[in-house]
This record gives sequence, structure tokens and C-alpha cells, in this order.
Amino acid sequence: MESGRILGIAYNVIPVKDVEKSAEWFVKHFGFNIRNKRDGYLSLFRENRPILDLIQSEHDSRAVFEVNGRKRWVITFFSDDIVSLHRRLQAGDVKVGSLSDEGKYGKFFVLEDLDGNLFDVWEHREIASWFTRAGHAAILEWVKTKISTTPYIG
Repeated sequence: MESGRILGIAYNVIPVKDVEKSAEWFVKHFGFNIRNKRDGYLSLFRENRPILDLIQSEHDSRAVFEVNGRKRWVITFFSDDIVSLHRRLQAGDVKVGSLSDEGKYGKFFVLEDLDGNLFDVWEHREIASWFTRAGHAAILEWVKTKISTTPYIG
């Protein structure tokens, strides 16, 4: 194989008004842990995997864009039990959309953080079980095999 390729996404940076308050929210609702804390910036990890970097921003821009007048997310998380996660977030007064079952494409819902950043949450039986059994390296291989056969969900 050729070297010098993009292998995946290392982490995502999102703007927030208050880094500390946002970090507490993500830790409470998703169990992330805080690392690399600096002035106005910190990293959120799931175990040893980087997930999000929060950066304090006084500007009102957020990790959201619009298509045909509808707000869309920039980041999609995946879950091993989306139904339980959806229920837990609803019970925790998190702004969540309805749970959607798209059949062979999986289950989805959208959530909003304290700052109005939108996130999609996805569960796909194959990817969840594969990730649990084989870990992060194996998921890259799985994605490579599926990327050409799975249509974009829009």
C-alpha cells in the first residue's frame, strides 16, 4: 500500500461558550474523560481515544450548517445501544430528536449540546459488534469494505 494516506479522523474541534461547563456536560451525559486542559481549550476522550476538542469561542458560530433550510450536524457518534442512550439522554433533559430506524442503514437520532452544536448518533448492528470484538484498527478495515457499497444518508 501507498504511504502518505489519510487514515481517519484524529479528533473534532467544536466551539463552545464556556469550556468548563461544556466539558462537565459531556462528561455527565457521555462518560468522556478530560485531557490536555489548557486555557480556553481541552480534549475529551473515550478511554484512550480522542473524541472532541472544545475550544472557547466568543463568536456565535457553532458546529452546524444548513441544507435546504434545515440544520445539519458536522459530527456523527456511533453507539452500541442507541435505544438505551436515547432514553438516558431524554431522562437527563438533553435536547434529543426522535429515534429513527432506517433499516439496513441503522438507527439514528440528533442531539444538541449546551451551545447549540448538533450531533448525529448512529447505531449499526454490524459496526457496533465489530468494534466491540475487534477494536479501532478493525473498524478502519470494516469501513474500507463498506464505503463503496453504502449510500450516503441525507
